[in-house]
Amino acid sequence: MLKGLGDIGNLMKMQKEMKNIQKKIQKTKIEGESLDGNVKATVNGEFSLLDISINEALIKAGDVKKVEKMVSSAVNDAVDKARAFSAEEMKKIAGGMDLGSLFK
Repeated sequence: MLKGLGDIGNLMKMQKEMKNIQKKIQKTKIEGESLDGNVKATVNGEFSLLDISINEALIKAGDVKKVEKMVSSAVNDAVDKARAFSAEEMKKIAGGMDLGSLFK
């Protein structure tokens, strides 16, 4: 009579696990940097920029275009890492299926 309750229990467990993973992703801070390391950017798992750090010597050099490129590079690096982290976390709940395309 109650054969389907096992499936409902599994769905509820999966839903709880999904919420836990989403919270973990939201709270995770991921750092990226420019190729030379002079600019660092920190994003969370939802790809929101939390912090940017620019080497003072780079600013003193006064090359605005170079700084802009490095900021862009650092932010993109952090977002790429956050995307990969999120995809890996989601794989845990999806039983190993690749859900990386959901984060592009």
